[in-house]
Amino acid sequence: MDGRNPAFAERRSPEIEIIDIAPNLKLLNPQPPIPGYGMFICSYLLLGANKVLVDPGPSAAVPGLFTALDAAGVGPDEIDYIVLTHIHMDHAGGTGAAIKKMPHAAVIAHSRAIPHLVDPERLWNASLKTLGQLALKYGQIEPVPESRITAAGDRMKIDPGGLDLEILLTPGHAIHHLSIFERANRILIAGEAAGVCIDGAVRPATPPPFKLEETLASVDRLIELAPAKLCYGHFGCCDGGLERLKLYREKLITWHGIINAEAAKGKNAAEILAVLTEKDRDLGYLEKMDRDEYAREYTLLLNTINGMAGISL
Repeated sequence: MDGRNPAFAERRSPEIEIIDIAPNLKLLNPQPPIPGYGMFICSYLLLGANKVLVDPGPSAAVPGLFTALDAAGVGPDEIDYIVLTHIHMDHAGGTGAAIKKMPHAAVIAHSRAIPHLVDPERLWNASLKTLGQLALKYGQIEPVPESRITAAGDRMKIDPGGLDLEILLTPGHAIHHLSIFERANRILIAGEAAGVCIDGAVRPATPPPFKLEETLASVDRLIELAPAKLCYGHFGCCDGGLERLKLYREKLITWHGIINAEAAKGKNAAEILAVLTEKDRDLGYLEKMDRDEYAREYTLLLNTINGMAGISL
């Protein structure tokens, strides 16, 4: 492979539900019924003696998630662990709905996330304020019984049988963010700690509130792992994980400098995005997108810019 996203060539193919990453790892594409989101949200299925699901996605994606699990030959009642990289709606909003059909699954999440999983009212209201209509499209957040949740500790090991999984706390994109490392094959499931990957190109994902040093410290922790493969929450897995992390670290610093320099001139997020598009050739992927995909990226990029500029929403 050339380091690009293996889903790249088929990004616009709505029939794809499963991508094989490794013998014990599959990417599940739940395809929520939201325009522009056909290949943007993904879950990961780790297959040991026990089975681990990473990030079930929003509530709207749960029916598609069950379809993808079925296509992978795994029933919802066979899932032993649900690991949440963080509790933003597009990653974990469907946990409460999904777990109703996963009677044996223990949810593993950052300790700061647990109160919001048990009582999601504040999270739901904050999501409505930040995301507006998109939050409604993602679907209502249902509570998760506290008895089903285990707090993730840093360097915590999960033994699903035959796999060596380690959790690392990686705040930055969110204070409650964590990443998962499958050590034997050096596969890193990074959530959004390594940014967002579109057609092999990576952009930052830095919603408010954003702290550069904290984010860089998390990326440095991931660099120390020297992963061979890097799996993104959005979208897909790529070879050359270590090199991609190093480049992402540089991009965070570059974008932070550009955004704050332009903000100091009085430019708004849309104007700053125009500057970034001129200076970062990776953003050329925007030209390939259809209207709905572009609308999604435009909104998320403005959110990223506001975060780096220290603008609270």
